[in-house]
Amino acid sequence: MRILVVLAHPRRDSFNGAVAAALLDGLREAGHDPDMADLYAEGFRPALTEADMAAFSSGSAPADVAGYRERVRRAGGLAFVFPIWWFSMPAAMKGFFDRVFFEGFAFRFLPDGRVEGLLRHPKALVLNTAGASALQYEAFGFQKPLERLLDDWTLRLCGVGQVRHVVFHGLAAADEAVRKGYLGEARKLGAGFFGRAAR
Repeated sequence: MRILVVLAHPRRDSFNGAVAAALLDGLREAGHDPDMADLYAEGFRPALTEADMAAFSSGSAPADVAGYRERVRRAGGLAFVFPIWWFSMPAAMKGFFDRVFFEGFAFRFLPDGRVEGLLRHPKALVLNTAGASALQYEAFGFQKPLERLLDDWTLRLCGVGQVRHVVFHGLAAADEAVRKGYLGEARKLGAGFFGRAAR
């Protein structure tokens, strides 16, 4: 099964890059065919422009958006890897949802005002890094806004069946052993979350 992995970090040699690489290793181990979309390396433009709006209104899409939409369509599962900045996602990742998941592709409004999700992916995996510790996240509820925004009001709203969201906490103070453990967990999720590919 093809799995689209979307990475949003300016540096491929960052820990987020290492998490994405470990995830890819796990996916291949399970027999999947990962498609890596490194938004920064690919020069993805996150800002939704007036020209974009005009294209969407006419029923078409800018060439770069059309390419990413095709990659979403061809994928049997979705994965997103990015750091948590200001309790949310980097601009590149937000722009991916703004432009690629625009109305008419990922969702549509019904006449009664309800939203119908148009995606048919059974599963999506979200892997984040955070500088704050798990204890701080638990005590102050730091993770809840992003989970509601991304898991509930974006992915599930757009039709994704199951969303698994994992945060690798405390990166600011994490030693080599902790980082190695996180990479092992990312690889294990790649190997197990989407099941084994049919042969």
